[in-house]
Amino acid sequence: MVKAKVVSIVRSLVRRIVACTALVCLAAAAASASAAAQATNLHFTTSITPVYGSQYPITGRLDIEIFPGGNLRGYYHTTYYKVFIPVVGGRDGNYIWMDIGPSSVDLGLGAGPGGKLHVVGTMSGDGSFRGQVYPETEAATAGVSMQAQAQSSSPSANDQYVFSALPTTDIEPTPSS
Repeated sequence: MVKAKVVSIVRSLVRRIVACTALVCLAAAAASASAAAQATNLHFTTSITPVYGSQYPITGRLDIEIFPGGNLRGYYHTTYYKVFIPVVGGRDGNYIWMDIGPSSVDLGLGAGPGGKLHVVGTMSGDGSFRGQVYPETEAATAGVSMQAQAQSSSPSANDQYVFSALPTTDIEPTPSS
């Protein structure tokens, strides 16, 4: 009888140890999965120029988070307007794309207020990227016909702009209101 009781206590103790070990392993796996799901924060100084260059580019800042699944989000602002404009997009290998805006201020290139910039580019080994930027006016984002857009004064459908972003370690302070 005593032997059966001891065996029962030992079995119960072994079950508890196994259950606790399994719980610790699950917690460790969850912690490592959580760490893997962390976004990478990137900061860039940017410039937008016509395809053949410009003495006066539109400069700004781009602060983004890129998640392991390739999604990105963040904020952009030009050097002159310190309004933080939302950015959403994605990255697949070296290929990166994003929409900057819609914005409450003029982003330059006739894309605002109410417009946005669509950027498509390629990342370099040094962390910089360069690509094409397509301004989209408020009329384009609202679905106005192409004929009505062609009548607007700027930008024209044939204008081409280059978006360049250089990585920086300087974090832009949030402007005081």
